[in-house]
Amino acid sequence: MSLEETEPPNQTLDHVLSWLEDSVSLSPLPGFDDSFLLHEFDGSQTWEWDQTQDPENGFIQSYSQDLSAYVGYEATNLEVLTEAPFIYLDPLPELQQPNDQSRKRSSEKVIEAQHVKRSERRKKKSNKSSEKSCKDGNKEERWAEQLLNPCALTITSRNSSRVQHYLCVLSELASSSGDANRRLADFGLRALQHHLSSSSLPSISSSSPVVAFASAEVKMFQKTLLKFYEVSPWFALPNNMANSAILQILAQEPIDKQDLHVLDIGVSHGMQWPTLLEALSCRSEGPPPHVRITVVSDLTADIPFSVGPSAYSYDSQLLGFARSLKIHLQISVIDKFQLIDTAPHETLIICAQFRLHHLKYSIPEERSEALRALRRLRPKGVILCENNGEDNTSGDFAAAFSRKLEYLWKFLDSTSSGFKEENSEERKLIEGEATKVLMNAGEMDEGKDKWYERMREAGFAAEAFGEDAIDGAKSLLRKYDKNWEIRMEDGDTFAGLTWKGEAVSFCSLWK
Repeated sequence: MSLEETEPPNQTLDHVLSWLEDSVSLSPLPGFDDSFLLHEFDGSQTWEWDQTQDPENGFIQSYSQDLSAYVGYEATNLEVLTEAPFIYLDPLPELQQPNDQSRKRSSEKVIEAQHVKRSERRKKKSNKSSEKSCKDGNKEERWAEQLLNPCALTITSRNSSRVQHYLCVLSELASSSGDANRRLADFGLRALQHHLSSSSLPSISSSSPVVAFASAEVKMFQKTLLKFYEVSPWFALPNNMANSAILQILAQEPIDKQDLHVLDIGVSHGMQWPTLLEALSCRSEGPPPHVRITVVSDLTADIPFSVGPSAYSYDSQLLGFARSLKIHLQISVIDKFQLIDTAPHETLIICAQFRLHHLKYSIPEERSEALRALRRLRPKGVILCENNGEDNTSGDFAAAFSRKLEYLWKFLDSTSSGFKEENSEERKLIEGEATKVLMNAGEMDEGKDKWYERMREAGFAAEAFGEDAIDGAKSLLRKYDKNWEIRMEDGDTFAGLTWKGEAVSFCSLWK
C-alpha cells in the first residue's frame, strides 16, 4: 500500500478503539582506553561456550489489514504543512492622502512587517514543537502504552465490562514476535491477566508462559548472556565503569593493603569479572596477592536478571581463568551481605547493581537501612548502579504499572535494534526475564536524586570517576547503536546511560 493510500495512525487507532463502548481518554499517564579493558570477553580460554544459534521457525501474521496498516506505519514519513497559503494585510489608516509611490512604499513596509511577524510566530511555534518533540521522544509511536495504561486505570476503577473490552483489543494486537509495540502489548497483557487473577475482576484465557532465566537450559542461558553483552550496553557499560572504579580505588590504597575483596550484589552471573581479572593482571605493579569475590545470592526469582538456571555455575570456569593469569582468586556465596567477613589487610569494595530497589528492599525505609548496613562494613568504595526513573512512590496500581511500562518499552525498543533476527531465541529469553518487572508488586525505582539523598544520609560521599573510567565507557559505547549515550554530570560523579535521549540507568561512585 502506498503512503497516500495508508490511513493516518490516529485514524486507524480510532477504528481499533471503536470496539470499546464509551469514550476513554487514551493519553499516556502522566572505562578505560587501554586495550585490555576494552577487550570483549568472547568465550575464549576457560570460558568456552557454544555460540551456535537456533532460530525459531514460524511467524505470527497480523490479524487484519487495518491493524497491520496502523502498527507498521512510520510516522516519520508524514509531512506536516504549516505554511499559510496567503498573507492577510490589514487596511492602512487614512491619516493622509499619500501619492502612489508613497502608498507603494508603505504597502511594501506593511507586507515586510507582516512577513517578519508571521516568521517569528512560525519560528516560536516550530521551537515549541521541537522542544515538545525532544521531550516526548518517540512516544507518539508507542501505541501499546495508549491501550495498556487506560486498561490499568479501568482495573483500578473496577469497571469489569470495560476491562473485558480492553483485554480483547490487546489480545488482537499482542504478539510475542512482532515489533516492540506488539511485544509490549503481549507482555503488558500477561501482566494485567496476572493482576486480575488475584482479584474478583474477570480475565481472559492466559497465554503460554514466558521463558525466563531460571527455566532456561544452561547452554541457552550462557549464549543469551554473551549475546546480550555483545549487542547492548544495558549491563556491559555499568560493569565496565564498576571495574574501572575498582582499579581507581586500588590505586589510592597504601601498598600494604593490596588484597582485594569485592562484595558482589549484582546481576552479572560472573560476566563482569573476567575483564576485571585481566585488568588486574596487566597493572604495572601486578595483581593483588589475593582477590576475593563474595556473591550475595539472595535468590528471589521475581527480581529481573538475578536468578539463573539451577545447574548453572561459573565458579570453576572463573577460577581456571584466574589461574591462567596467575591470580589467586577465592569465590564465596552468602545469603545476606550483613554476614560478610572482612580482614584488615583487604580493600573492601562493594558493587551494588540493579538489586537494592527490588522486593525485600522495595520499602523506602528498608532501602535506607540496607545502605546503612553497607556503611557499617566500612568499605573503601561503593559502586551503585540503578535504574533511573521518576521519583514517584505512588502506591496506585495504574501509576506504578505505567512507570514499569516506560522502563520495559526502552528495553524492548533497544533489543529490537540490537538483535537483528526478529525471532532470536536469545532475544526472547532476555526479554522474558525483563518482563518480570511488570509482575513485581513493588515499586521499580525512584530515580537518581532519591538514591543520592539516601547515600548521603547513610554517611557516604560522592566520588568523581577518573578519566580512565570515563574515556573507557565512551569508547565501549561506540560499539553499540548510536541511540545509546552516556552523560556525565555533577562533577563526573554521575554517569547516566540513555536510549534515544531517555534515561535508562545511572552509575555512581561513593566513599
